[in-house]
Amino acid sequence: MKNLKPILLLALILTLCSCQHRVDLGTDKLLTETFSKYEIQSFESMVDYVDKMVLAKTKETDINKAYHQFFELMSQTIKDSSKFLVPFNEKDKYDFLEKMDTTAFNDIWRISTNLKMVRYQDTIYRDLENFKTLYLKPVGNYMDYLKKLGDTDEFFKSLHESIEVAGDLPASMAVYFPENHNKFDFNIPKNRLWATIYILRIQEPVDIKMKRYLNK
Repeated sequence: MKNLKPILLLALILTLCSCQHRVDLGTDKLLTETFSKYEIQSFESMVDYVDKMVLAKTKETDINKAYHQFFELMSQTIKDSSKFLVPFNEKDKYDFLEKMDTTAFNDIWRISTNLKMVRYQDTIYRDLENFKTLYLKPVGNYMDYLKKLGDTDEFFKSLHESIEVAGDLPASMAVYFPENHNKFDFNIPKNRLWATIYILRIQEPVDIKMKRYLNK
């Protein structure tokens, strides 16, 4: 029994460490008013998926600091496109998203599998099938949530209006968020959820996607 005590203590410490970065989205009143408990649980699994990547990329243990470091790296890629940061392997990301609860996924996302036209290495390609592209939905429950947030938060008001007009995440907001990460506390559910969505929305440059697509 004595030999078991250190093992049990170590297991408890590891469990606490693995849980301490997690955010409880259920503490956000507007979220619980807008989404079901099951949808919120699905969002938490999405946040956890991104959390693990952010912690691994930054080698940080404090989740708020980790997100700030990650977005600082991102802000550098905006200034130097040769350092473009792709957070996830595209196949792994789509595998994860497509396993989400359908209702929760449809609250936020849509996936297009057809690319109408793209220019790659001086050639124009049309109607490419099975070419996946991830977009934010400009209508739906998440947009309703952003609109409610906008009643008291100018950033989310601007975010809602920008997505509504652009039909997806506009370039201006894609640049603004990482360059102004210090204005956000990522321990706050609304900020952490948006950071998660923002990071998942980042895609590989078209040249990389096209090269892989044509080599299939």
